[in-house]
Amino acid sequence: MTLEGQVQAYADRLGRPIIVFDADFTVIAFSVHDQDVDHARLAIILSHKGSSRARESIRDYRVGQAQDPVRIPPLDGGQSRLVAPVRHEGRLVGYLSSTIPEDDESAYEDDDELRERRAQIGLLLAAMALGNREDEDRARRLLAALLEGTDDQRVRAADELLASGLLSPVPHYTVISIATPPRAEPSSATLRLVLDRALSSIPAFPTLKAVGAVLGSEAVLLVPYEIDTARLSALLAQPAFSGLHAGVGGAHAPLSGVHRSLREARIALRGGDAGCAAHWSELGLDRLLLQLPLEDLDISDLPDAVRRLLDAQSGPDLAQTLETYLDCGCDAQRTAQTLHVHRSTLYYRLDRVRAVADVDLADGKVRRELHAGLRIATLAGLR
Repeated sequence: MTLEGQVQAYADRLGRPIIVFDADFTVIAFSVHDQDVDHARLAIILSHKGSSRARESIRDYRVGQAQDPVRIPPLDGGQSRLVAPVRHEGRLVGYLSSTIPEDDESAYEDDDELRERRAQIGLLLAAMALGNREDEDRARRLLAALLEGTDDQRVRAADELLASGLLSPVPHYTVISIATPPRAEPSSATLRLVLDRALSSIPAFPTLKAVGAVLGSEAVLLVPYEIDTARLSALLAQPAFSGLHAGVGGAHAPLSGVHRSLREARIALRGGDAGCAAHWSELGLDRLLLQLPLEDLDISDLPDAVRRLLDAQSGPDLAQTLETYLDCGCDAQRTAQTLHVHRSTLYYRLDRVRAVADVDLADGKVRRELHAGLRIATLAGLR
């Protein structure tokens, strides 16, 4: 019998709907009931993940160490739940959860048939976990060859990814790199978690298969669809992923040439801010600046006018005003609106810039030097 069949048979024996989670609290299967009005259950099914509160309660009540189902009191005004550990050969492989009526003592009964069906569900979950681990190992090996191997290795890896069904065939592919800034070291567990969440949450076309792996100190995703930027940014904004940056490369074809997208994603990653994604296609001049040895630069390498401005006591405010003025094409009205200041305040600040930096802002070459110098100072972390 299939997993779905075992789950439905278990639910029919109980007379109540159930959800099956793996050991990481991902929804693996659920029973079907015509009159299912448990909104909490429906929310879990739709999100494919148990809520953080539910996961904490299962851990608090030590369900994983129990032999029989454990009653979990109501959460946030919901119903009580009966959660049973699911094992295979003594190893915890998942959980089985059902709601229980408060006045039904028979809901707590556990018999040989239910225990046998839990054992069968455990066997199927263990087989699925083994298959997933094999797919993960294969994906990691093929991605490494595709993105970092020789030309021949790339061609063979591309053919195997498509032939195995790990990746959907489409006209072009994009690479996303997720990591921390230089000199910061993310934990491998954090990278694996963000990779899993990204693969499940950011596809614009869920029917197409993407593939990903943790390679070294970055999570790498190879996606055969347009990127849902809002979902990716929302993922990075979660507290669990604080400090992570994402770089999105350009779209490339054929698949064997997608290593170019990884290079672009890594360059974009350097210019991104924590909690957001930087796109290669939107970098503009930063495409060039980010390929400089920024980590080797110090403030003495900047143009003299930029150094004088940054060294001044009011330098940070003046530098921000000047950069905004230059970003706005030296349009005073637009700049004042962007900075939310009166135009007379803007003119005063620009006069201070001229005096402190000793420059003529009417000179186009000077403006170019100042604009590029301030941007490089930002990318190199000197501001």
